Order: sequence, then structure tokens, then C-alpha cells
Amino acid sequence: MSSQKFPRKRYETPMHPWKENRIKSERELIKKYGLKSHTEVWKAKTYLGKHRQQARELLAKLGTATSPQAKKESDQLLVHLTRMGILSMGATLDDVLALETESVLSRRLQTVVYLKGFSMTPYQARQLINHGHIAVKNRKVTIPSYIVSKDEESKIQYTIRSPLNEISHPARPKVDMYKTESIPQKVAVEEKQVTVVPPQQQPTSSLTAPITQPEAVVVVPQQPAESPQAQVEEKPVKQTAKRKEPSKKEKKTEEGA
Repeated sequence: MSSQKFPRKRYETPMHPWKENRIKSERELIKKYGLKSHTEVWKAKTYLGKHRQQARELLAKLGTATSPQAKKESDQLLVHLTRMGILSMGATLDDVLALETESVLSRRLQTVVYLKGFSMTPYQARQLINHGHIAVKNRKVTIPSYIVSKDEESKIQYTIRSPLNEISHPARPKVDMYKTESIPQKVAVEEKQVTVVPPQQQPTSSLTAPITQPEAVVVVPQQPAESPQAQVEEKPVKQTAKRKEPSKKEKKTEEGA
């Protein structure tokens, strides 16, 4: 018997903990639905396993004898699964046995919030639910594994006090805000037939403007340009003879004389 401090497990663990195929398939589900750990996959399998077990028992009772109680219980089971969105309308007990784990994971509040467009990723949807930004029927829900029924699916929204109600909030998914506005439709305009009126010819007068004679052109002869060699005057170069300084021998002879 479990105590209030340590409640009993509400899920069943796998018989063999280290099977590669099972671990690989569970990791794919965790990545696809943004789950926290393998425990949430086991909870969904346990929830589905209980209903499948009940369906097998009811099929056995209905096969042997027509029991009104078994018929009533089978109808209640089908109505419950249809109301939760796991089965479609008109399903039978054989359809319950054909259900898979993804049919339960797709009805979690975390998945529905992401599919409704309230978040950009499944992981962000989990964060918004845990932080109290999501409400179902104007009631705040902070459990990501909450199973959403068909009636509640259309009543999911942000809480009243959540800052995500503003369209310009950066945490909201980036969508085109102008898609919701009504786009004015173009009104077809009837094309009117336009009659072409020919231009009226102006009456030509008998008077004609006098023809102006061209002015006389005076040709001025151009003077021949002087060659650049003539312009440059040759300046006489004065050759100045440099005085040679006397050598040392000549100085000595002059001093001795």
C-alpha cells in the first residue's frame, strides 16, 4: 500500500530495459513530440494498454453470449475514446485493438498547442504550459500530458494575464499578421466603348510668310602661324675663359726671383 508522500507508479516499465529497437523507436517519439524522457512514452503505452485489455475482454464476452452489460460497457468505451479524439465516429472494438502509441501522444496538450500555432516548436509549447501561459476553457492548465478532448480543442488560448496576448511579443510564432485581415476584392469595371473623333483640319490661309534671305558671311583670312623654331630666339652663348691658377712650382720660382 502506497503512502501520500510516495505514490504508486501509474505506468508500467518495459520487461527488458536494454532492447535497441525499442529504445530507438522511443527516442524518435521523444524527438517528434518534444517529450521529456522515456517515462512519458511508457505512460502513453500504459494508458492505451488498459483500454486495449478492456476491449479484448469485451470481445470475448460478446463472442460467447449476448450480455447486455458487455454491450453497455463496449458502447461506453467507444464513446469515451471518440470524445477524447483517439477514435473516429463509427469505430468498433477491433479499431481499439489497432490503436498505436502516437494516437495517444497526438492528443496531449503539448502537441495540440504546437499544432494550433501557439508556439514555434513542441519544446516551446511545453515551456509555455509549465509557465502558466495556456488556458483551456478559460482555466489555466500546467500539465503538458493533459489529454485534450474534442470539445476542448477549440477552446485553447493564452491566459488573460499572459503577455503573449500581444501580437508583437517576440516569443510568439512569426506569422503574417495581415493574413487575418480581409483583403478587398477587385471590382470588375465595365469597359466603355470609346468613339474616336478625327481631328479637324484647320483652314490654310492664302498669305504665306516671307522667305528671309541668309545673311552675308565675311571670310577673314587667317594669318599663318609662326613655327616654334622661329619664336625661340637663339641667345649668344658667352664663352668666358677661366683663369688658371698657378701651380706650386711656378709660385716658388716667382718667390725666388
